[in-house]
Amino acid sequence: MKLHSLRLRLLAGAGLWILVALLLAGVAIVSIFAATVERDQREDLLASLDRVLSGIDSEVSLADLSPRLSDPRYTAPAGGLYWQVVDLDSGELGQSRSLWDTEIRAPEPATAGEPTFAHVPGPQGQMLSIATQDVLIDAATGPRRLRVSVAEDLSLRGHDLRRFATDIATALLAVGAALVFAAWLQVYLGLRPLQALQRAVEDVVQGRTRRLDGPYPEEVGPVVHEVNALLTSHERAIQFARTRADDLAHGLKTPLAVLTATAGRLRAEGDTGNAEVLELLSEEMAERIDYQLRLAQLRMRSAEHVLTASLDHVLLRSVTVMRKAGRGPELFWKLDAHPASVDMDPHDLMELVGVLLENAAKWARTEVEVVCRPGGELAEFIIRDDGPGLSDEDIGKLGKRGGRLDEERSGTGFGISIAREILELNGGTLSIGRSKAGGLEATVRIPPAPAT
Repeated sequence: MKLHSLRLRLLAGAGLWILVALLLAGVAIVSIFAATVERDQREDLLASLDRVLSGIDSEVSLADLSPRLSDPRYTAPAGGLYWQVVDLDSGELGQSRSLWDTEIRAPEPATAGEPTFAHVPGPQGQMLSIATQDVLIDAATGPRRLRVSVAEDLSLRGHDLRRFATDIATALLAVGAALVFAAWLQVYLGLRPLQALQRAVEDVVQGRTRRLDGPYPEEVGPVVHEVNALLTSHERAIQFARTRADDLAHGLKTPLAVLTATAGRLRAEGDTGNAEVLELLSEEMAERIDYQLRLAQLRMRSAEHVLTASLDHVLLRSVTVMRKAGRGPELFWKLDAHPASVDMDPHDLMELVGVLLENAAKWARTEVEVVCRPGGELAEFIIRDDGPGLSDEDIGKLGKRGGRLDEERSGTGFGISIAREILELNGGTLSIGRSKAGGLEATVRIPPAPAT
């Protein structure tokens, strides 16, 4: 997908929001679970603290204290669960076997008679969550102030928290993959009408259809309607121009016929000078009209408009026609055409080949040679004649509208101009030089038709 692709933008936007949403969801779920774990831990610590308090006997030494705590981790050295009772007056100490010879530095409770929770260091570098409460008990020797603490290694439940976070991350990744696939599917299905519209536009550009037909979603409908209206307007404008050109040509036929008839009458009366002037004017006007009509029939196209025409077939057909018309039967026609297809409308290609062959046949003495070569980037064909040829200066003037290099022969010099107009419209080139036989050599290069 291209960087400015609409599909890429939609997928990137959906993927970004899915990632952000899953990250926020993951953080929220793990935070809630961590708060639940901490709450359960404190509840367990309070329950254990109550058991230690209930096991205290004012007449028994703290060293002999043995509360009813069944978890074996209270007896295993550095087992992770600990209890401790300190006599604040005498310093006497009672503790679980799991503490071994380590004393926990229990914090002073913030409120007398209420437990306080804190985090303190424990044996072997452990970090403990501790619940501490100060109590006052009556003894035979008088009141005793005791500080009772119960602690748990944070890593015991931290392991469960990490495992839960890993499981949640795995689950969210699976959900994210499913959501990304769903987003891709939604984008794919949502953009399918645009793909169909793109193919329809390509069909119009390549000349296979003239309108955008077919059912389209409501959101695309206005675009299709406007494009069809534009195509119709364009077609009408071209047709209008061609019709006006035809009307103009037909409208001038009568005045030209009158001029020709007048020239004939003047010649019959012996006024040869005026007759030649009128004949020259009528001939030149007829040639100009023919030139404009030919241009009006050319197929307008854009750079994306792809066409196909068989160059070798058009050359063969045009040479066959030329051999039977005008000076064709007097000349020897040599054709060497290899198969080649070009990116051009067949009618325009026939017009191009026709005007070049007409020009060669008009000036050739005995022979016209046509060679067709399928090129790599450009297809090429060459038309040579053995006519009188031209100087470099005269060759440079060829193709200029209305320019005639020989006033003794008929024609207004529009043939090469038409050829250049056709090639300019279709991305081709025309170069003219001297042939080995002494006449002219016209080399035409045209973009090849795309491979199918």
